[in-house]
Amino acid sequence: MMHQANLSDKNAFSRFVLGTSMTAFGIAKVSRNPDCTKGRLMIALGAMKMAEGVFKYCPTKALLSSNMQSAMSTSMQSMLSGQNSMSSDQINKLMQDFSSAISGNTSQTNSASKPADNSASQKQNSSNSNSTTSNAQNPS
Repeated sequence: MMHQANLSDKNAFSRFVLGTSMTAFGIAKVSRNPDCTKGRLMIALGAMKMAEGVFKYCPTKALLSSNMQSAMSTSMQSMLSGQNSMSSDQINKLMQDFSSAISGNTSQTNSASKPADNSASQKQNSSNSNSTTSNAQNPS
């Protein structure tokens, strides 16, 4: 199964050089200590980089570009066919929800039904902040 080259000449050469140096350093580590896992890992990764440089093909790059291409074509088709279009009412509701979330208000019905809960939680938060500041001033 022959794959189409997806690396430029400069990129392939730099991968080959990087792979050669990684393999050399890995061999040096393993020759000093035969149980060195890092050395074995460097040899394996260096050999893979060397192969990518020789064949001018990177499987990771091919996988990512094919996934990106399919995602872009799918989103462009749905955009051109109008499947993802929102109505102005939906956009206005979304903007209101977003602005209320930023300002801290959840919604008008929730704030009207629980005014006592908010004041109780504010009192509790203020007492918690007072106790933490007094502990910070007096470490004992």
